[in-house]
Amino acid sequence: MPASTLKASNVVVTSGNSPPMADVGLPRQALRRLLAARLLLVAGEALALALAAGLAPLRLPLPPMLALLCLHALLVLLQARAIAAGEASRQGVFLHLMGDAVLIAALVYFSGGYANPFISLLLLPLVLTAALLPAGLAWVMTGTVALLYTLLMTHYHPLRLDMTEREAGNLHLTGMWLSFLFTAALVAAFVARLNVDLRARDRALAEAREAALRDEQLFALGMQAAAAAHDLATPLSTLGLELEALHNEYANDDELAPTLAAMTAQTARMQAVLERLRAFAARTRTASPPLRPVDAWVSELVEHWQLMRPQARVTIESTGRPPAPAIADDPLLASSLITLLNNAADGSPESVSLALTWTAEAIEFRVLDRGPGLAAQVPKAEGWGVGLQLAAAALDRLGGGLELSPRPGGGTQARIHLPRKRPHARRG
Repeated sequence: MPASTLKASNVVVTSGNSPPMADVGLPRQALRRLLAARLLLVAGEALALALAAGLAPLRLPLPPMLALLCLHALLVLLQARAIAAGEASRQGVFLHLMGDAVLIAALVYFSGGYANPFISLLLLPLVLTAALLPAGLAWVMTGTVALLYTLLMTHYHPLRLDMTEREAGNLHLTGMWLSFLFTAALVAAFVARLNVDLRARDRALAEAREAALRDEQLFALGMQAAAAAHDLATPLSTLGLELEALHNEYANDDELAPTLAAMTAQTARMQAVLERLRAFAARTRTASPPLRPVDAWVSELVEHWQLMRPQARVTIESTGRPPAPAIADDPLLASSLITLLNNAADGSPESVSLALTWTAEAIEFRVLDRGPGLAAQVPKAEGWGVGLQLAAAALDRLGGGLELSPRPGGGTQARIHLPRKRPHARRG
């Protein structure tokens, strides 16, 4: 079973009139892909111009076309500089793509106009705009490239071809083939990678929504628990005093004394639970929890747990290179481990094992039992439900994880994996 994850969500609350949302630009990964596509476009233009210049019968006006190619390369370099400086906005990207369309049209103007097979390169700025920018800008680009194509039908620099009509037709078909291959390859590469990024973003958004929903549910549950703890404090104190008085009054009563003693012990147990909640709340407001050797911390935790579950039999096994690493005396980890011990004791109170292992990278706790296993625990309403969900959420905030799996030979194994270094542990 995979480890449960729970990511905290950040909420920003504002009041009053909010200013209009600023242009936050595009993700850096999308900008890099756009820059790569534009660089390939300029490289394709340079290659096509070089091939055409090698054909003497074409007689291209090379000086203005080379100047346009250099201008196009300069425009791409300006965008690269803006991306590196973090100044690339949506409007800026649109203006650069508009410049691409105008420069492509200008190159086509000096090489035969709409009869030039490379006029289809006008589709590239449109495709990039539609893939990255809002629909309104895409429609503006559509109108622009349509207008440029229309103008090139009547306004262009005619070519003088020193070749036969058949040779000119073959050259035109070859240019159409090269233009199609280049456009198809560039669009496929860019859009395919963009789709991968979009799917990854959608998965991340879905996980964030699921984590936010879990956070909301757990927060509501925590609020109810805090309210219950507050409401129970005074009645438990009163009940403890009354039981103590009854116990003193009927100390010599063989029938009532054992019952009163048991009731007093259970009341003390509930008061200890509330005291741990108060200590945890105070600790989160003050300093970090103290560090203790993990083996000593586990022994004390199990000793305290057995006071609450005296009928359970638990064995502790420690494995690791001495000395044992120090661990924070964190109530989140303690409550998670106690939840697992309680579930194991519910399944097989006569056989509970706690295996502690540490390495240079991580600390691992494994709680094992010989109960009926995971499948039999699913319909049990009082176990393996909210407690495990809370434990998994708490461990995730500590940078660790919780995994449940069947134990070889029968039973269940619950594994807590806790990294030794937790720079990204989450709180709250």
